[in-house]
Amino acid sequence: MTLAMRDQENQEIGKEIGIEIGIEIGKKIGETRVRTLVEKLIADRRFEDIEKMVKDEEYLQELYKEYGII
Repeated sequence: MTLAMRDQENQEIGKEIGIEIGIEIGKKIGETRVRTLVEKLIADRRFEDIEKMVKDEEYLQELYKEYGII
């Protein structure tokens, strides 16, 4: 194996690892956003909105905007 081939292989491995890490970070951010929103909706006693946001992605996005959750 040449040095160039080894470099190419290392780049591919690094890229795969980076993608996996990015996916995990994205999942954690998404989970945190949902938890934060649910906590706020519970505090405001908006239980029906929790049910609705679970079924309606567009409504979920509206609630994020309403509560300023980025």
